[in-house]
Amino acid sequence: MARFTIHLTPPVSPAVAFDRVLDLRAHPEVIPLTTLSGEHLRAAELEVGSRFTARTAVGPVGFDDVMVVDALTHPDRSDDGRGSARLHKEGRLVHGTIDLEVSPRPGGSTVLWRQEIRVAGVPALLDPVVAVVARAAYGTTLKRLLRRG
Repeated sequence: MARFTIHLTPPVSPAVAFDRVLDLRAHPEVIPLTTLSGEHLRAAELEVGSRFTARTAVGPVGFDDVMVVDALTHPDRSDDGRGSARLHKEGRLVHGTIDLEVSPRPGGSTVLWRQEIRVAGVPALLDPVVAVVARAAYGTTLKRLLRRG
């Protein structure tokens, strides 16, 4: 299992950062060749058990990244302004977990994204390569989502 962490400090509140990262409707705008489907796609609508699918494809060739929300604490509903989410991936090609934490800091928030990812058919020997590539891709996506106004 490849593992990586992304640490960002956007100049927005934890509630805004949380909403921007988990506003799934925005993901196709910042992730090339990807569409999203699911019953709940806004951060405020997500709840434990929510399922959604990110489909990355060029024409008919692609794969589905199926995700399920396992735990969720909205920062605007917590006493200390912190928020968190845990998701797991259960598609045929991509498996793993995502842990998102947001917390207040002077001038904005701290966003911590920890992920374990396994790509079917890729040997464990290549986990370091998968981690570097995935960290770069997810880091770019998170920065783009956090910049959205």
